[in-house]
Amino acid sequence: MESDDASADQAFLEAIRLTAYFLWEQDGRPAGREWDYWRLAQEQHARQADCDRLLAASQVREARGETGSA
Repeated sequence: MESDDASADQAFLEAIRLTAYFLWEQDGRPAGREWDYWRLAQEQHARQADCDRLLAASQVREARGETGSA
């Protein structure tokens, strides 16, 4: 199981790297701002992962017939 977690972490970091590079390039490769783009990409991917988890949990509740209202 740990190797799956490591693979997922590596895939997550690679996605951040690619996004950061893309954003940095789109802005004309401003010198000295590489880490700003890394942090921006990291935030974007973290938000996406949070949304994916919430959506998956919602789909599980829906499949079980549970409703969101109390």
